[in-house]
Amino acid sequence: MKILLVCNAGMSSSILVKKIKDAAAQKGMDVVVEAKSNNGISSEKGKWDVCMVGPQIIYAVEQIKHILGIPVAAVEPRTYAMADGAKALEQAVKMFEEK
Repeated sequence: MKILLVCNAGMSSSILVKKIKDAAAQKGMDVVVEAKSNNGISSEKGKWDVCMVGPQIIYAVEQIKHILGIPVAAVEPRTYAMADGAKALEQAVKMFEEK
């Protein structure tokens, strides 16, 4: 599964990316996770299975969904703030399974 994590600059989400990778490794899951900036998001079309958006840009969820054409949802603020990789991975898997 390929997970895109989008925030304003792609920087604050890098910690969560590492935690998601760690959680996936513990479960033996094969995932690709990257953090990208909201700017230039259209160049990511066709590369990802799901997209998770940082809470600071929750306003952009519908726009990103329209651009990428994949499931897009904001990461729960507490999950994001605590960099809870297991919870974020759980959310991504649920999004993937429901698409």
